[in-house]
Amino acid sequence: MSFTENRLELIRDLLRQKQRVLVKDLVEQLGVSQESIRRDLRELETEGFARRVYGGAVLDRQESDQPFADRLRVGAREKARIGEAAAKLVADGMKIFVDEGTTALACLKYLESRKDLTIVTHSLAVAAHFYYLSTPSVRVLGGRLRADYQATFGPETMVAIKDHYFDLAIVAISAVHAERGFMDYGEDEAIVRRVARNQAKRSVIVADSSKFGRLGSIHTFGLGDVDAVITGGALTKDFTDRFRQLNVDIIHA
Repeated sequence: MSFTENRLELIRDLLRQKQRVLVKDLVEQLGVSQESIRRDLRELETEGFARRVYGGAVLDRQESDQPFADRLRVGAREKARIGEAAAKLVADGMKIFVDEGTTALACLKYLESRKDLTIVTHSLAVAAHFYYLSTPSVRVLGGRLRADYQATFGPETMVAIKDHYFDLAIVAISAVHAERGFMDYGEDEAIVRRVARNQAKRSVIVADSSKFGRLGSIHTFGLGDVDAVITGGALTKDFTDRFRQLNVDIIHA
C-alpha cells in the first residue's frame, strides 16, 4: 500500500469513527500539507465515501439512514450552538412549532425557562425532554409513528398541524443546495415541514454545516421561503449571496 493509499485509509477510519474530519486536524495528525489533505478529501468525495464541507469533510451517509441516537451525536457541539441561537428567537408567551430533526431538538434545554410558552410538535423526543417539567406546555400531534424518527407522520398529523398557528416554526432540514433549495430524503418529513412553515408568522431553518452543498431527493421549499437560517459554520459565497438576495437572515451560531 502506497503512502497516499495508507493516508486515505486512515482518513476513512477517522470518518467512520467521528462522522466528520477537519483539514487542520488532519494536517497536524498526518504531518502533510493542507493541499495534500484537500486532495485526499476530493478523492474520497469522488469515490462516494465522503462529502467535502467547509473546513473538512463528513461521512457521506444520509442522516436519515442512521439510527436516531446516532444522529443526535453527530456534530453535537455545533448543534448545541445552533439550538441556543434558535432559542434566543423565542420570547415568553409564544406558541412555536419544533421539528423532529436532531438540530431542532438542540434548542430544547434553552427553552425550559421561558414563561407561558406553548410548544407544538410531532416529535416524541420533544415530549420526553419536558416530561418531568411543568413548563412549557407541550402538545404532541397524533399520526402514524415512525420509530426511526421518533415522531408522527401522515394525514392525521397534517390535519392536526393545520389547527394551529405559530409565532415561530423551528424547522430542521436534510440538505441545502444553492440552486435547488432546501431538500429532504423522505416525503413524510418534507410535507410536515412545508405545512409547519405555512402555519407560522416566522420560520427559521436550523442546519449544521454538513447540510450545505448536498442534495436531497425531494424539494421541500425554496431558499427564499423562510425568514432566517441558523448554522454553526461559515457559508460559502454562493450561499451568502443567494440568501442576501432573497432577504433571508443568516445567523451564525
